[in-house]
Amino acid sequence: MFTTAELRKRGVERTVIETLKYLDHCDMIYVSFDVDSLDPTASRGTGTPVAQGLTEREAGNLMSRLITNQKVCCFEIVEVNPTLDKENQMAEHAFEILIKATNAFRNE
Repeated sequence: MFTTAELRKRGVERTVIETLKYLDHCDMIYVSFDVDSLDPTASRGTGTPVAQGLTEREAGNLMSRLITNQKVCCFEIVEVNPTLDKENQMAEHAFEILIKATNAFRNE
């Protein structure tokens, strides 16, 4: 587990390398991105926003780097709550993260 502060100190690339090294023994990796990890300025459409969370950019970079690993078999984004999502803001942020992550396949 890495905190947001640790991710920012290490950088996305090093964090991903360490994570994948830790999971090297796994045959398949399932990536589940919980929008609760986003900073409350972006995560009003979730039930449990966390102060000092990830920015949309950090999350997009992290997910795009993780899901290009050959062992990743599935990727999901969870916890968007439409009843709390004012003006569809959280859904838009989640969609931008999804676009950035899936566009990483084009660049390989």
